[in-house]
Amino acid sequence: MEDKIKKLMGDVLDVDAQSIDESTSMDTLASWGSLAHLNICFAVEQEFAIRLEIKEMESMVSYVNIVAVLQARGLT
Repeated sequence: MEDKIKKLMGDVLDVDAQSIDESTSMDTLASWGSLAHLNICFAVEQEFAIRLEIKEMESMVSYVNIVAVLQARGLT
């Protein structure tokens, strides 16, 4: 699952998926603005065939938090 998330984030943020790690967040990537954030959320929904709650989308501000949201959904 983590490789899928990294690839998805890399595609949306136009960065090398291998460069995404536990320190990757909205604060550390200039390309991760509000529109990119929505695109990540939509891509996660499509990739994992889920519907995210607003509070989940709001919390998904880092790679670690995205993994946590999906783990909480039992998608690990």
